[in-house]
Amino acid sequence: MANNIVSNNENSNLIERFYNYDWSSTSFGPIDSWEPQIKSIVNLCFKSGFPTFIFMGQDWITIYNEASIPAMKSKHPHAFIKPADEIWHEMPEVITWVDRVRESGKAMSGHDSYLEILRDGYKEEIYIDYAYSPIFKLDGTFWGIFSIAPESTQNVLNNRRLKTLNKLSCQTSDAESLESACQIIVKALQNNQDIPYSLIYLIESNKVPKTGFNFPVARLVATTFDEVCKEELNHEKLKRHIPDYFPETHEIIDLTKISYQVHDTYVEKYETSTYLFLRCDSWPINLVMKEENPIQVHLKDNSQAILLLIKLTFCNERNLSAVLICGINPLRKLDDKYMEFYKSVLNYTHRILIRGMSIEEEKRRAKILADLNHQKDMFFQSISHELKSNEYRIHKFLFLKYFKNIFIDVYILSLY
Repeated sequence: MANNIVSNNENSNLIERFYNYDWSSTSFGPIDSWEPQIKSIVNLCFKSGFPTFIFMGQDWITIYNEASIPAMKSKHPHAFIKPADEIWHEMPEVITWVDRVRESGKAMSGHDSYLEILRDGYKEEIYIDYAYSPIFKLDGTFWGIFSIAPESTQNVLNNRRLKTLNKLSCQTSDAESLESACQIIVKALQNNQDIPYSLIYLIESNKVPKTGFNFPVARLVATTFDEVCKEELNHEKLKRHIPDYFPETHEIIDLTKISYQVHDTYVEKYETSTYLFLRCDSWPINLVMKEENPIQVHLKDNSQAILLLIKLTFCNERNLSAVLICGINPLRKLDDKYMEFYKSVLNYTHRILIRGMSIEEEKRRAKILADLNHQKDMFFQSISHELKSNEYRIHKFLFLKYFKNIFIDVYILSLY
């Protein structure tokens, strides 16, 4: 019987399970009774280098090949020769598609179709390119569906994340100050699937000339929860609607007072991986600055966030840093490629902040020069006024002295 289907080492286990299954107890009957074209299609499924599925009968009994196993993850091996609604109970779209093919008798396809699948201990967003083709028996009756469904998730994620980076890149030249740079960054990251929210803390350590001590203070400058409200007399007021499930989110943090804060470690286990997160009462800003590495945080609603340190250059007596807090997409794991994306965001964020800081520094220097020029002009105007006043007094003195001498001479002559 095994000679009816071409096998290889990778597919041997699936093929063995396929043939060892008691098909005679089902409506399909023993494999020997299957029509030749049906056997050929099954053979094609196992030989295919793409993720390939066959849905059979009223209950959509499903078989698949070795190339499908990475996409099935924890659903394999239980899913093999099981009804589709049992395998993908969280994805009713799949049942809708196969039902449509059976009812119409026509093939259908989709590109980058969005699905949410439960295959690694959490609900995950995926995108697939699929083609469903009906399988008919020799008498024209419907038998099943042959499906090729390669996953396109990583391509969609790459394109989506590239758009985010391009958006940040295009905003770089708009930064006119450090604070405006922070506002530009969080605005560019709004409504982003990979970064559901963002916050930026600026950390400034001021050098004290005599003692040399630094007093680091973190200031919350911008968030995606900021809302500018119009008030009377056209005044604007900033309102922040920080979610309740966040750790304590202070506007200003004196980092010297929380240097010894202790955080609990939370271990999150998936079917195929394990991740470490921190549980904390407030954002671990000080820990990020100390470790100089990304810190992952587990929030009250079981969502996650990541804290990223941005080191800025020294500016006169100011030591500036920033901490970018980003939400993690609840439908994605924080894998290596996701982390690479965050690092790229960090690089572009650094450029925008440096741009804003340099423009701010240029404006500061220009103001200093303008003040010096104004003081110089005022000085010379004052000197000029003094010189003119002294010249007037000298001329007046000489004039009076001259007429006084003339008066004396006239008086003496009158005596003769």
